[in-house]
Amino acid sequence: MPEVLEVEQRAARGKLNNRRLRTGGKLPAVLYGHGQEPVSLAVPADQLDATLRHGGHLVELQGAVAGQAFLQDVQWDTFQQHVLHVDLLRVDASDRVKVELPVLLRGEAPGASEGGIVDQLLHRIEIETSAVSIPDNLHLSINALHLGGLLKSEDIEDLPPGAKVLTDASAVLVQCIESVVVEEEEDTAAAGSAEPEVIGQKGTESPAEEG
Repeated sequence: MPEVLEVEQRAARGKLNNRRLRTGGKLPAVLYGHGQEPVSLAVPADQLDATLRHGGHLVELQGAVAGQAFLQDVQWDTFQQHVLHVDLLRVDASDRVKVELPVLLRGEAPGASEGGIVDQLLHRIEIETSAVSIPDNLHLSINALHLGGLLKSEDIEDLPPGAKVLTDASAVLVQCIESVVVEEEEDTAAAGSAEPEVIGQKGTESPAEEG
C-alpha cells in the first residue's frame, strides 16, 4: 500500500522561500506528468522521511492534489543527510517505470557448511515494472547454494508480474566461494637466533668490573 503524503499548494518559490519551508518542517516538491502543467507543492518532511526509510517509491497524494505519484527524483544535501527537494511523477495503472530495488537474501546456504562463505556481489538491481506494483525489495533464496555455486537475476523469486530486469543478466548477484585461511608466518628470525646479549646481564662481566 502506498505511503500517504499530505500536500499543499506552494505559491512562493526560490531558495529563500524553500529554506523557510524546510525550517517549518516541509519540503518543496514539483508534480509532473500525464501532459498536465507542473504543480509546485509542499510536502511534510516527516512523511517523506518515513516513505524513504521504508523504501517506498509510490505515494498517495492527498490534500491540494489527489492521486498516486512516483518518487522520480530526490535531491539530498552535500552530506546525504537531509532531503532538499523532490520531483513527483503522476502515474496510473498503465504506466511503467524504471526503479532500482534492494536484493535481500533468504535462507541458509549449504555451501557455508561445506567450507565456503556467501558473498553478495550486487545488493541492488534495476527493473522496469508497472508503477502501481513496485515492491519495497526483492528476495533471493540461497537454500540451494552450494560451494562453488552462484545466483543471477533469473533466480530472484518474487519479481512483480510482467517486470523486466534491466541489470545485466550475466551479472552474478551471489556466490559461495571457498574460505581461505591465511596461516601466520613463523617468526624465523626469533626461532633461529639466540637472544641478544644484554650488557650487565648476570654471568657476564664488563671491563670496568674486572680486577
